[in-house]
Amino acid sequence: MILDFPGGARPTERTRFGKQNTLTVDSCSAVCLRADDDAEAIARVGATVLRGGLLGRNGETPVYASIAGSFRGILEIEGNRYFVVMNGGETGEERIHSPETRAITQMTADDVIESAKKFAIVDSRSGVPLWKMLESAKKGCRRLVVDCTESDPLSAINYRLCIERTRSLVGGAKVLLHATGALKCVFAAEHYRHAAFAAISEYADDEKIFALAQLDEKYPYGDNALMYALYVQELKKGETALDRGVFIVAPETAIALYEAMLYGMPQLDRFITVCGDGVRKGGNMRVPRGITLHDLIGLCGGLEDKHFLIENSLLSGSPISGALSDGTRALVAAKPLKRLRVPCISCGRCAEVCPVRLLPSEILALDGRDILKHCISCGACEYICPSGIPLLGLIKKAASRKEEA
Repeated sequence: MILDFPGGARPTERTRFGKQNTLTVDSCSAVCLRADDDAEAIARVGATVLRGGLLGRNGETPVYASIAGSFRGILEIEGNRYFVVMNGGETGEERIHSPETRAITQMTADDVIESAKKFAIVDSRSGVPLWKMLESAKKGCRRLVVDCTESDPLSAINYRLCIERTRSLVGGAKVLLHATGALKCVFAAEHYRHAAFAAISEYADDEKIFALAQLDEKYPYGDNALMYALYVQELKKGETALDRGVFIVAPETAIALYEAMLYGMPQLDRFITVCGDGVRKGGNMRVPRGITLHDLIGLCGGLEDKHFLIENSLLSGSPISGALSDGTRALVAAKPLKRLRVPCISCGRCAEVCPVRLLPSEILALDGRDILKHCISCGACEYICPSGIPLLGLIKKAASRKEEA
C-alpha cells in the first residue's frame, strides 16, 4: 500500500545518482563549524589540533575538529560565527572518548542522551543536537520514524545510506527506540526505493518492532506530510510530531549515534548529495563537518556560470553560502528562474498542492490571515503556479509586516 498526504508537488525528474556509491572526502583546506551565541573556545588559538580534538563548546554541546590543522579561534564570517580550523598539511586524529561497551538493555535513557551529547550528534533533518531532542522525548513517545525520504528529488543520499550502512542504521534505530521508549520504529521512504526496503528488511526483520512505509513520490515530506501519510493526523500551527508522541529523525542521525558509540569517535563527517544542472560533477559524498562550500564545489569541478547553491530543496530551500551547515542534506545548483508573471487565473492548483489545505492565492486579496497563521513555507504553491506568482515570497513578506506591526 502506497501512503499519501494531501497536496504536495510531484517531481518532473528523478536523481541520476541513485546507483552512485558515496565518495569519501578525507581532507579539505578549512572547516567552519557554526558557533552559537554562547560558544566558548577551549583549544588555544594558533594551536595544532588533530581530527577529533576538542575545540570548544556551544553551550553544553562539544565542538570537535573535523580535520587536522591550525585552530584560528571563533571568527565572524559573512555575518555568522564559526570555530575555524585551517589545514596546512597537518594529519592525524585523536580519540578522546572510549567506545560504549554496555549492551543497550544496560543503558538508561539518560545514558543515551549523555552519549549523544558527548559525541556531538546532530539530527541532519532538523540541524538540532540529538541530545536536546531526546531530552524533549523523555515525556513519552509511541513511535520512532526514520525519515528516509529525500529533501529534493535530485538527491539520493538517504537512499545510499540505507543500502550502504544498513547495519548501523538499524542499530541506531534500536538505540533510539530504547532511549525514547517508543514501541515501534517505522522506516519511511519513497515507494520505488526497492533496494533500500530490501536492505533494511534484512536487518530489521522483527515485525513486532519494525515496519516499512512506502510513500507516494511527492514533495516535500516535512513533519506535517509524514504525520498524515503514516497516521492520518494533521499538525496544528506550532505543533510538532513529538507533541503527538512521534519522534522523527534522519537516517544519518541514527547511523552517526550508533557508530559513535561503537567506535568512540564523535560525529566528524556529514553525508550529502551535490546535484542540479549547475554542478559539473555532482554526486553522493561523505565530507568533513563544516567543510567550506568553496572546497566542496571545487571537488565537484565548480559551478556553471550564473548558478548558485540552494540548501536541501528547490521547493522550500534558500540560497546558502560560507560552509556546510548541520541541517544540510543536499546542495542543489540552480540559476535564477525567470518566469513571466501574469495575473492570477484562479486555476486552484496552489490549493491542490498545499499540504495543509490552504488557498495561497488568498494572499493576493486583502485578507490572508489564515495563510499567515497556518502556512508551513514548503514552497509547493509557488513551484506549481502557472502564472509565475511568487506566492511563498509574498506570504513571507506579509508575515514579516504582521510581526513588525
